[in-house]
Amino acid sequence: MSMPAILPSGQLHPDALKGPFVKHISSSTPATKGEPGVKVSGDAMAERWKAEEKRANEYWREHRDEAIDLTPQLGSKRVDSYDGKTIVENKGMGFIIETIQPGVFTAEDANKSAASGGATHGFFYRETDFRFSAAQEYTALGENEVFRHRNINDVNFVRDTLDFFTDGNYTQADVNRMQDQMTAVVRELAQQMKDDGAPDLSKVKTTLTVGGGEVSISQLLEMQKTGRELSESFSGMTSGSLTGHNIEAFAEMGIAKSLGNYYGSDKGAIGQMFSKGIDRLYEKGMAQLDKADAWVKTVSYAAGTSSNRDAVKTERNIADLFSKLNTGNKSGLVQSFSSTFTQARAMVQQYCSQYNMPTSHVGLAGATAGIEKFFQAWINKL
Repeated sequence: MSMPAILPSGQLHPDALKGPFVKHISSSTPATKGEPGVKVSGDAMAERWKAEEKRANEYWREHRDEAIDLTPQLGSKRVDSYDGKTIVENKGMGFIIETIQPGVFTAEDANKSAASGGATHGFFYRETDFRFSAAQEYTALGENEVFRHRNINDVNFVRDTLDFFTDGNYTQADVNRMQDQMTAVVRELAQQMKDDGAPDLSKVKTTLTVGGGEVSISQLLEMQKTGRELSESFSGMTSGSLTGHNIEAFAEMGIAKSLGNYYGSDKGAIGQMFSKGIDRLYEKGMAQLDKADAWVKTVSYAAGTSSNRDAVKTERNIADLFSKLNTGNKSGLVQSFSSTFTQARAMVQQYCSQYNMPTSHVGLAGATAGIEKFFQAWINKL
């Protein structure tokens, strides 16, 4: 078996051992007092690093035949098997979490991810073109039981819709009722085609009953699109190292939660259910990050250092700040964002000062520009 990979610094790469678990063997060289990433009062930490390096080297000599060659993984990405979806990347300092869910391309992908804790939902990705094709067919076939139950009543769309808005609290009677309502929607579209050949969802009078609230088909599909765009802010997250990407991503995650609350605030009962649904996705996203952070500490010594712990705390605090924007009205939302934006910048600056590094080291300028652009783009749409 070949020797384990050597980092550019000359130190040993973290070793992965045989068996179902991965064990991180740290061999990082302690930075001198005052260098970026180390508290100015970090003499004790430096001693810990020296002791850990000695332990790692001794362990390597005793267990060198058990080590797995990690050369192919150096600088590349791999999917960890502990839950089948958390991706980790070696940064030369240990393993950090790169994403809280896999790529989502279909409703089935989203539901599979959601079932294992991912911050997404099949409702956002469920295709709805069946309504128009069914209406076209209906104009030609009329009442046809086989056609009606095959094409008009798309049970997957109905179930995913009810599940998202009610958090799973729906019955078969609710499904049956909404299927009948979808049939009525298709009949209206078919009649529009017969009248002038141009189906228009905004003119459909039939409403859909969701969790005790009523919603038009056009409004429901608008919520589907908005929810999908908001949920995209809960994926592609990294955690454990305060970088420009992380600062921006955690801020956007918090903003997305607030935007969900604002969007649903004037839409009655269905809007309240939408807001709560986005809140649940936010909480699931944070839970996934917490779970991954706890796991990574079992395999990476770097994940337990003070700088890493403070980076994780800062990330979470940034998300929390932006998740509590004033959503009473657009003016209050904008003003609240401005003050929160200032607080978040100060939080990052404090972290940098604590570890004696310039804010350019964590990419603060680029991150704040990205956050402002993200928020303004949403304000323009709302």
